[in-house]
Amino acid sequence: MNTIVFFDGQNLYHLAKNAWSPYPHIPGSPYGYPSYDVERLAARLVARVPGRTLSQIRFYTGVPSPGASQLWHGFWNNKLRYLGSKGIYVYRGRINPGGQEKGVDVSLAIDLIQLTYDQAYDTAVIVSQDHDFGPAVALARRIAVTQGRSLQFESAYPVGNPAKNHRGIPGTRWVAIDKVMYDSCIDPTDYR
Repeated sequence: MNTIVFFDGQNLYHLAKNAWSPYPHIPGSPYGYPSYDVERLAARLVARVPGRTLSQIRFYTGVPSPGASQLWHGFWNNKLRYLGSKGIYVYRGRINPGGQEKGVDVSLAIDLIQLTYDQAYDTAVIVSQDHDFGPAVALARRIAVTQGRSLQFESAYPVGNPAKNHRGIPGTRWVAIDKVMYDSCIDPTDYR
């Protein structure tokens, strides 16, 4: 089964930080910055189900302007450049002065629909807990039915604090990324 893994980069970073980062933040903690290895985490999520093949990794994130944060601008540019060099599709949105991403969720949702039309996957794993992707998943299912296909959808997200919301994207199977899995997928590279 061809599987595409879609990463909502900022969502994954913030969920991991909220799940496991000590408070107050301890310098050097792998949860205080986007420390995840995209390729390793995608491979682990796909390998959970026998018969699946990782056919594509797609990474979407907002990047702040250099004026807003030189550190994060440099970090994300370096990490995205590296991901692109590994053949990973990268979408670089922007982060407005209020700290909100612009264009990222819409681009991921449009690509999910386009790749459904293209019959590019049998399973889509969306690494996010963002409920806004629910309508795109529902539309992708309807498109697949018109093509005579049945698709599988999963939303994978860090789970740490039991008091936090552990609901995934509507219309998907919810997959918890626990601390053990996340820690086994930490990228040691300092992209700053």
